[in-house]
Amino acid sequence: MPDISIPGVKSRFDTEKIIEGLMRVERLPKERVERANETLVSQKANWQSLGRRITQLRDDARLLYSYQNPFNEKTAVSSNDTLLSAFASREAEAQQHEFVIKQTASADRFLSKPLDDNFHPPEGNYVFSVGERDISFKFSGGSLQDFVNTLNRRGQDNLRAGLVAARKGEKTLVIESLIPGEENRLSFSEDALRLALQTGIAEQKTAEPKITNIKAVSARGGDSINEAVSGDGLLTPPMSNSRISLGDIQPSRSLILRFESSVNSAADGTAAVQSGAVQAEGGDASTQQEARVDSLSVLNLEFSDGGTIALPPVKDTEGFSQNQYQLYPLAEGKTITGLNIDNNNTHRSVSIRNIQLFDPAPEGGGIKPLLPVSAARDAVLLMDGIEIQRPSNTIDDLLPGLTLTAHTASDIPVSIEVETDTEGIKEAVITLVGNYNRLMAELNVLTRNDESVIRELSYLSPDEREELSSKLGVFSGDSELLRFRGRLQQIMTSPYMDAFGQEHLLSSFGITTDARRVGGYDPSKMRGYMEINEGVLDEALKNNTDMLRQLLGRDSDGDLIIDTGLAYALNQAVQPYVELGGVIAAKTAGIDSRIAANDSRIETMDRQLSAKERTLKTQYGELEGAYTRMERLSNSLEQLGRQTNNNR
Repeated sequence: MPDISIPGVKSRFDTEKIIEGLMRVERLPKERVERANETLVSQKANWQSLGRRITQLRDDARLLYSYQNPFNEKTAVSSNDTLLSAFASREAEAQQHEFVIKQTASADRFLSKPLDDNFHPPEGNYVFSVGERDISFKFSGGSLQDFVNTLNRRGQDNLRAGLVAARKGEKTLVIESLIPGEENRLSFSEDALRLALQTGIAEQKTAEPKITNIKAVSARGGDSINEAVSGDGLLTPPMSNSRISLGDIQPSRSLILRFESSVNSAADGTAAVQSGAVQAEGGDASTQQEARVDSLSVLNLEFSDGGTIALPPVKDTEGFSQNQYQLYPLAEGKTITGLNIDNNNTHRSVSIRNIQLFDPAPEGGGIKPLLPVSAARDAVLLMDGIEIQRPSNTIDDLLPGLTLTAHTASDIPVSIEVETDTEGIKEAVITLVGNYNRLMAELNVLTRNDESVIRELSYLSPDEREELSSKLGVFSGDSELLRFRGRLQQIMTSPYMDAFGQEHLLSSFGITTDARRVGGYDPSKMRGYMEINEGVLDEALKNNTDMLRQLLGRDSDGDLIIDTGLAYALNQAVQPYVELGGVIAAKTAGIDSRIAANDSRIETMDRQLSAKERTLKTQYGELEGAYTRMERLSNSLEQLGRQTNNNR
């Protein structure tokens, strides 16, 4: 019995292989288009890579002459960073100062006595103050750790607490201010005060006033005298003045000036003052009497800057009466140096006695710490002999653009010098040259089909070498890139004029390209790469920074816009390649269009190939079916013949 063949299930003549062979020939045009697309994708990637190199060089060039150029950067050098460090911004001027750190700023930090692990702070309303900042919270009870956690959540950047396991079964509570300075003292009130007293953080302080008696007195324009301003006091006659030295006072919020004053009139109630002879009617000279001056505003405070402010009037009484003034609002942050009596009265004398500086409010809100680890105080520095006081160890308002940070108090002078940041300039120049060489290397590889241009790049990693090998000569013969490469090389080796009409080369700063080397000709020197002699560059930056600045970018016509120089020329040369719609964008856009057209052709070919394959399968299926039918007919005829013979 012959084999049975079912079309589409089993092929007697291996039609699948025949169809595949025919289709392989039909697919050749599509495969050529796909390979063309792969080449185009590779070319696009190469153009994009070249664009990134050009963009980096453009950015480096712009940096060297833009507003943010490193020539305006300053650096602050400290002779002893462990004592005083400094940072200079672009706004700082070149300068040098000597500092002595007399005292660093600190914040209050208090300890409790050892507390049993089972100690529970009572619930209540706790109020802490750091200077003028209040930190308050309600504590509903709990362990010491619960209290510390609650305080830390509310304290944020102002106040912090912690626990120290000093001994087994006991803990010490630490409460500290996070803000240094005398004005930021840590104080307690309400239940916080009760807790401080209970845990031994502080003890109640007797509210005894701090009294300073003033003795130094001098008459304005006269010799100093040293006598207690007591008894009948310091007498200032009519039309005269006196001065009482108070030292240098930085008033606290509660400091009070207190004294006794007395105003006494002349016996006849008037005081004649000769103002000079005038011609009376009839030719006789006569005496003119000035108008009477009557004022009780005779006192004023004198400040260290030479300014003054008037005090309220004294009382009009011949017996001594007490006067009291709060100094803080009057001083407005200034240092008080003296009390002046300017008696412009024509008929009254003024007496002052028992002058006192009086502070009725003890420090710490009526308590004093028992175990202070550190106390709130200001930083005190001497700058060129001038005393500077600040609440923080970081001082940024002393000199424009300069920030100082005091670390440790010491009698050792520290020199701070602000100068141009030559290291920043050097780094920017080296970065420019490095990226220029990288771009030149890529241009050489893309436009030359010569392995030597890769071998001579000794700084490449194996991966970079392999990547460049895949790009070798892909744009060989591209005249536009060859011209671009030549233009870059010309820019880097051309002279540029300074403001005085003198020309300068990069070689003056140790940056050169050389066609010769000791030992013979070196073709790598002809590729346009630049070399840097760091020793020459360092010396040139030390002595001729401004010359390099003008070489890289200069305003030649006074319109405050850079219009000449090496870095400016580089930017102008590369800008057409990387700007919006520039050379690189046009190249990649053209490639994208060709890839899109090829993709469309591939889709059409795929449809045609699918139709062709279906047609072939149908035709070969019909052929196999016809053959099967003929085979069956042949078998039927053969059987019929056998039957006929048997019947005979």
